[in-house]
Amino acid sequence: MRCAVLYGPRDVRVEERPAPRPGCGEVLVRVKATTICPTDLRKYLGHSRLEYPLIPGHEFSGVVEELGEGVNSVAEGDRVTAIPFVFCEKCRYCRLGRHNLCVHLGGLGGAAEMGEKLDGSFAEYVVVPEPNVYKLSPSTSPIEGSLVEPLAASLEGLLKAELRPGDTLLVLGTGPMGLLQISLAKLMGASKIIACDLLEERLEAAAKAGADVLVDPREESLERAVLGETGGLGVDAILVSAGGTAMAELTAKALELSARGGRIVVFAGTWPPQGASLDLNLIHYGERKIVGSFIYTREVFTRALELVEGRKVELEWLVTHRLPLDEAREGFEIVKERRGLKVALIP
Repeated sequence: MRCAVLYGPRDVRVEERPAPRPGCGEVLVRVKATTICPTDLRKYLGHSRLEYPLIPGHEFSGVVEELGEGVNSVAEGDRVTAIPFVFCEKCRYCRLGRHNLCVHLGGLGGAAEMGEKLDGSFAEYVVVPEPNVYKLSPSTSPIEGSLVEPLAASLEGLLKAELRPGDTLLVLGTGPMGLLQISLAKLMGASKIIACDLLEERLEAAAKAGADVLVDPREESLERAVLGETGGLGVDAILVSAGGTAMAELTAKALELSARGGRIVVFAGTWPPQGASLDLNLIHYGERKIVGSFIYTREVFTRALELVEGRKVELEWLVTHRLPLDEAREGFEIVKERRGLKVALIP
């Protein structure tokens, strides 16, 4: 099979390898579309803990090619998407249904930043545990199927924000994940959505996704805009969705811009780990809440899939580049340079 393999930072090679075979309880999926996530980019840039070589990629959809022994929930030829995280199903958190906190978390394509890293979906074929495989209806395109996974992560963030109809929301960072959050927030009845980013084209995309107010902090004061749009109260919920080195500063700023009783969700991660300086009195006297959001549970993934299958959320427009697998390096560079929105590789 053809596959894109990371051998080191910025060293991605497209090569031929024998196609994997599914073991007991596993499913071999022929990949039809796979998209590049910021997590993949971190591995490409060498910003993650990783043992090379590795086939990256974890957002994908495809067709069942072969069944391992004991698999009976899907059949050859079924169109599917998948949860790319491998849960132990034995630890305290898995038993509580909080699979995203699994102590022994693994992931396809290095999706689990701190856990076991298995070969992923930047290939013609990928092996997936049977419980992680979800059928797609004929009306769901391969691109839409590949975006169920990031939609589930975005939905988890909004659920952590306890977003209610009538709430105001601030989304800091309108990359693909922020745009998905805006679309979901609109669907969930947010009364006003404020989007903040430094790139004009991403703010334009935020407006298309449903944002009511667009703020480029280089052109106007974010604090003035937020207080002006909320009658001086601040916003009810904030999603800090711009990862990397900006996380510490943005989380502190989010706390200042939140209303009393507000919820701040630290949605994106940073590598290496980073600290932040927070005004604890804002948390104490205003009963503000800061909470993390990491991937999703099986239940939330199922809910995201239902939204896609029910045509509740538009996804195809987020993919601005579709490249053959042989151009995987160019795909990584497009994401690094923040050209367009989502990049899909078509094996």
